Amino acid sequence: MLPFTRFHAATLLDLHTWSTLSRNEVRPFLARFAIEPLGRKFPMLRVYEQLLGVTPSDPLEDDMLGRGLVRATKAAEWFGVSGDVLLDQLRAPGNSYPPLYALGPKRNLMLRAQVEQLLASPRNAFHGLDPIPGHALPASRLARTLGVPQARIDAMLADKDVLPARIISRGRVRYILSDVAHRLASSGEDRVTEEDPRAEETIEDGSEVAPGATVGAPDGLFAETTARAAAQAETQLSCTGSGANARRGDGLHGAPVEAKLSGT
Repeated sequence: MLPFTRFHAATLLDLHTWSTLSRNEVRPFLARFAIEPLGRKFPMLRVYEQLLGVTPSDPLEDDMLGRGLVRATKAAEWFGVSGDVLLDQLRAPGNSYPPLYALGPKRNLMLRAQVEQLLASPRNAFHGLDPIPGHALPASRLARTLGVPQARIDAMLADKDVLPARIISRGRVRYILSDVAHRLASSGEDRVTEEDPRAEETIEDGSEVAPGATVGAPDGLFAETTARAAAQAETQLSCTGSGANARRGDGLHGAPVEAKLSGT
């Protein structure tokens, strides 16, 4: 029964309850993010870090993550707006809603605890969770980080109906690196080792990367995921012819009293 602890060994039924996904789709879904079971069960800490890109730092955050996800359509009902209105508001720059985890068609999810905190707070506040660096990146950094031509990233992102998994926080879109790498490996195309000169050193909100900033491959936790996906792609070609656990973030978020809960 929810909430789970960070050390909970989750069955497929547990993950169905936690994620709102059907029981049959849980295992192939997690495979997209390089999440493998330990024996026949999935450590929840592994799910938190590889899927959501966060790790609990104290009992409060442990409880928040363990309460699971809620579909954006259900959250919209609680906010008193339509699902389309909520999605538009979540995409608006600088909005004060909790992050949206857009994990595939009709898989728009939010952290249930954050939604409940916002609803209960007189100031529409919720507790923010610090993202693990390297877990998700803006589109402008994907080609250089993964060592592929920018054209492949552009083609992947051209079809808005089948985008890779992404996290939308305050209107900024970051794509989950392990899912992008999985998509590239599945495409069977070659990868490059040089930096693509067309890769833009800008982030999606229009600001530039600071001079001297590194836009290269991630290290630590998510480096293994990227390397494994790249190796898989190269193996397919020959046959056919995880970021550091450092933490940074926005801390406690608060929306104005007339936050966008009215749909206006």
